[in-house]
Amino acid sequence: MSEGNGAEDKTTPQVERPGAQAKAFNTAVATAGIAAVVFVIGVVVGFPLATFGVEFLTGNAGVVFGLLFAFLVLVLVVTGLLMIFRKTIWERLFRRGEIEMERFARPLSEVARFAALQKVAEATESARDLAELVLARYAWVSTRRWLMATITAFIAAIAALAGSALLFQQNQLLRTQIGLMEDQNARIAEQNRFIEAQIELGEAQRSTSIVPEVLEVGTLVGAEVQALRARGVAAPAIADLSSALKSRILAALTAARPYRYLQTPLAGLDEQAVMNSGLLRRTDLPAAAILRDRLAVTGVTLDLTGEQRGVMADRPLSPERGQIVAILLGNGLVDITNLGGGDFGFAEVRGQRPSRVSFGTSTLRFANFDGEYVTECSFDGTYLEHARFRNARIEGSRFSTFSLPSISGGSPLVKGAELSGTDFSAAQLINVTFEGSRGFGIFFDNAVLNRLSFKNTDLSGSTFRGTIFGAVDFTGAGLKSVDFDGALVFDPEFLTTVAAQAAPDTFDPARFRLEPITPAEFETHPRWAAAWLDGLEEKQAYKVVRIGDFN
Repeated sequence: MSEGNGAEDKTTPQVERPGAQAKAFNTAVATAGIAAVVFVIGVVVGFPLATFGVEFLTGNAGVVFGLLFAFLVLVLVVTGLLMIFRKTIWERLFRRGEIEMERFARPLSEVARFAALQKVAEATESARDLAELVLARYAWVSTRRWLMATITAFIAAIAALAGSALLFQQNQLLRTQIGLMEDQNARIAEQNRFIEAQIELGEAQRSTSIVPEVLEVGTLVGAEVQALRARGVAAPAIADLSSALKSRILAALTAARPYRYLQTPLAGLDEQAVMNSGLLRRTDLPAAAILRDRLAVTGVTLDLTGEQRGVMADRPLSPERGQIVAILLGNGLVDITNLGGGDFGFAEVRGQRPSRVSFGTSTLRFANFDGEYVTECSFDGTYLEHARFRNARIEGSRFSTFSLPSISGGSPLVKGAELSGTDFSAAQLINVTFEGSRGFGIFFDNAVLNRLSFKNTDLSGSTFRGTIFGAVDFTGAGLKSVDFDGALVFDPEFLTTVAAQAAPDTFDPARFRLEPITPAEFETHPRWAAAWLDGLEEKQAYKVVRIGDFN
């Protein structure tokens, strides 16, 4: 039996297994098909996205979808051809032209019959036929499934790409819409500003109805002063005016309410800026560029070659109250103290150059002295909260205490000037005293101070940023949270001196340090030209730098 079996094994033909061929075919077709689809989608979609961006895809969506649709049609045509010529294809690949299910019965029965007859060769051949039919059927079903899955995935990809393209287009339109809405909001905000300006100007028009009354008051004041001088009064005072006229002045001050108005951008320039501004017409000179930069540091932008448009005042003012002050000063009535009960708050004092005027205990809150030349004036005991002296030149004046007689006959009441929020920015103060006054948050930024006295003055929260210091006395001054950052001094012991002079526990010199600067750096200061400090400006200058925070 063993020999027979050995002889029989020698005559048994080797059976060729076509499974490897079918699997290799399926793998190759699947790999090639997926690679082709991914490659085409990558070329049609990815290349424009990577090269030209999303805008190209949204702008040329028709061309992109046309290419994708053409590729889809090509895939459908290839699929149709495979369906039509599948018999020929399978015949060439597997040597079988039909893959009907009923053809499976014949080779299966022959395998069984030959196996029963122990005909190994015939049984092997029949098994081979059965394997070819099974594998051919499996290959066809797999390929068909792959084709349908590929087409379905391709259609889904096109639909997803269409949604993405529409989303890109929607985002582009939204961005455009947002830009238009921002422009619309800007126009609405501008319109609101114009409406507010219109309302303010309407209020200004109603408020200026007091002007005829102010002019009438001026006429009456002039007539009474002239009559007093005719009677031998060499220096008439407000106390010499008739009670009726003083009452009329007080009524005019009450009626002249503050308002915002349209002002020219050139009105707030100081004398130095006006004098040097002629160079701004020469755009080819380096000096013009330097001047323009210095003006920009102080917040001034000038265009003397173009149209000058007015802007609304940044806060309410009363030019009529300022005109009443001008009327009194113009008639030699320089002692405003005697006009008891007068409210000069918000008064805009322009072009008056107050000299030897006493405003003692007067109410000048929010008043405006910007750019004025104030000499030998007394603001003792005056209410100057939030008043402005920006770019002003103040010489020989006082902002100190005023003695009020006691109602009970006792010691007089000593009252200092109230200076909270008063703005001396970029002002030049020479030989000025603030002794005994008080104020929180006074601004001396970029000012020039020389021969000043802050004895026993409460300056808590005030700022001296960028201030040029000459001879200044801080004896007994309260300097809590006072900021000297950026100030220029000429005393290498400035911090030590201030700490020794200030009220106890109000100034910490460790919060600052001094850094020497060159003359060229000193000349870049916006108020350098006004820094005449009795020769101190010729010495070594130091810049105060704050290195610590306030508590």
